Amino acid sequence: MKLKLILWLGISGFVLTACSEQEAQEQVSQMKVSVVQAKSDEWIRTLTLSGNVVAKEDVAISTPLQGLQVLEVKAEIGDWVEKGQVLAELEHSSVQSQLAQNEAALNGAKANLIAQEATLREAEATLKRYQTLMQSESVSRVEFDQQKVKAQTAKAAVQAAKAEIVQLQAQLNDNRHQRTKTQVVAPASGLITQRAVESGSLTKDEVLFHLAKNGELEILSEVNRDEVALLRTGLNADFQLGAQLLPGTLRLISPEIDAASRLAKIRIQPIEPLAIKPVKTAIGTDVAVKLHLALKAVAVSIPFSAVSFDNQGQAFTKVVNLQNKVEKRAITLGVMHQSAVEILTGLQTGEQVIKQAGAFVDEGDVIEPILE
Repeated sequence: MKLKLILWLGISGFVLTACSEQEAQEQVSQMKVSVVQAKSDEWIRTLTLSGNVVAKEDVAISTPLQGLQVLEVKAEIGDWVEKGQVLAELEHSSVQSQLAQNEAALNGAKANLIAQEATLREAEATLKRYQTLMQSESVSRVEFDQQKVKAQTAKAAVQAAKAEIVQLQAQLNDNRHQRTKTQVVAPASGLITQRAVESGSLTKDEVLFHLAKNGELEILSEVNRDEVALLRTGLNADFQLGAQLLPGTLRLISPEIDAASRLAKIRIQPIEPLAIKPVKTAIGTDVAVKLHLALKAVAVSIPFSAVSFDNQGQAFTKVVNLQNKVEKRAITLGVMHQSAVEILTGLQTGEQVIKQAGAFVDEGDVIEPILE
């Protein structure tokens, strides 16, 4: 009886020892690992770009007169000018001389017209008397015809004088137009942003001034072809100008993509006009732009840290099943947002994945998941 008891106690101790070793082994193998749940989300996406300050509407100002000396420059960069204001004076002595000559000739032609009209009135009055005298045969037919010729000649002289006046008036108008051209004037009100003319220089076939019409400035930036698809006019934007963070809206998306750079231009209009009087914002000033894109609904997303790639470039993640066993799961990636990535196929919301893809766990391992 004692022998049986000893044997039973020995067997029981062996079984208990074996169970304890197995439990200890399981506890050792079930290490604690951080996991996250795949979830649906709405991403507030932004697009960060670089840009610079430009005129909303740039007006290039030049002159059609070439080779004339610039007498005086009357506008500087940063000046506010009104429409019609003189920006520069060109040499105009030859034009002024021709103008004076044609004015004198026009005055002479007008005086000549007055004289010719007087002659015509006298000839027509005499011809009328001759018609009466012809009835009483007081004058001969020859005398009447001679007076008739004089009246016709006087009438032709009046018409010639009028034609001369019209011609001289046209020449005078051209002279005045040419004289006006020697004054370079602002075609619109706005801000002078560039000046490429100096006193004493000769005019060439080039722009003399650049003007920001109505003083309106905005931000010019560029985006690539993929980014264009994310944009629409009216999107909110922020831009960093010096120490200021200012709001704006996307006003224009160019429909043309540059063949060389593969970039498209966009323009962002500030909510509040940029300060121009006095000039605080120079054309070409660099700015950092952040565009706020539309919300994107994501069906499934996980941290990008949970994604690995095999030798063939196939993306996968390590899924923890209901038995806390690790499975290697192939997935298809969508777009990234900050530290998260969209999962198109291979994963459902609520499933748990190893947070760090590089964690020292292999497929088939049993772990203790720590949900973050």
